Amino acid sequence: MTQEISKADRDFFVVLLKEEAREAIWKVGASVEPQVLVDSIIEELQGLAPRTDGSETRSEEEIWSQVRERLLKAAYETRPYCIKCGTCCMEGSPTLTTEDWDLLRADVLKPENLMTVRKGEPTYDSRTQQTGPAAQEMLKIREQPGTRTCLFYDGWSKRCSIYEDRPVQCRRQECWNPEPAQSADDTPLTRHDLFRSVGELLDVIERHEERCSYEELSMVMARLAATKGQTVEDIVEMLRYDQHVRDFLQGKLGLDPEAMELFLGRPLRKAIESYGLRVEDQPDGSFLVTAIEGDSEK
Repeated sequence: MTQEISKADRDFFVVLLKEEAREAIWKVGASVEPQVLVDSIIEELQGLAPRTDGSETRSEEEIWSQVRERLLKAAYETRPYCIKCGTCCMEGSPTLTTEDWDLLRADVLKPENLMTVRKGEPTYDSRTQQTGPAAQEMLKIREQPGTRTCLFYDGWSKRCSIYEDRPVQCRRQECWNPEPAQSADDTPLTRHDLFRSVGELLDVIERHEERCSYEELSMVMARLAATKGQTVEDIVEMLRYDQHVRDFLQGKLGLDPEAMELFLGRPLRKAIESYGLRVEDQPDGSFLVTAIEGDSEK
């Protein structure tokens, strides 16, 4: 890999490369030999080697991460077709675009199958494998509890139950292609698109967003930290309003409780828990907010 590396170290590194190549091949279901895979991109792998002129800033872990990423890409390129391994289905459900309207009209997708990721909400990006705030509102197919696996994926049979009518994002999914095709119509579908003809419901959603947005939650949490817990009532008030709106949609408008994550996103208490706080229901219907660590009341 470098001019200053000893023969023993070089031989050991080659063995490690072959093992990493073997792992990448197994992961993508390719049939190429490990040595052939390594040889096919050896110049690029050499370019990822540690620099010996004192300018290296990467850790050993970072270097190997880059090597694995390149080997994985090369392994995918040896079989540019879907083998229905289900990996993409288990790394996050699809985001709906305006092109997916027909799936809703045809009742392939129902309200209880969907969830809203609100602007600013921490969300996982399977392409970058990182979690960050959503830049805009998105509608997604719900995921199986405690996982990132799409609701419609059956892990036993490794089949999608709506495969013939799957969303556009799924149809364009090409694990071997780092730059999938884009379309001018790849505009995310939003709650406004779905409910603009249902004035009363959209009004409720918009008022809820004003009072319980992630931007507002962030400011409330910042005040809580600055006042060392003295403004906890601001959080409790947001919780009360969030619960009130959910009860109103179910009780007064008769909407399906299973569809609340579409109408209002995930419950505010879940977002608050991500800040290290626990929300407990009290017998009188109020909320008690405590720190998860220490269990002392905030």
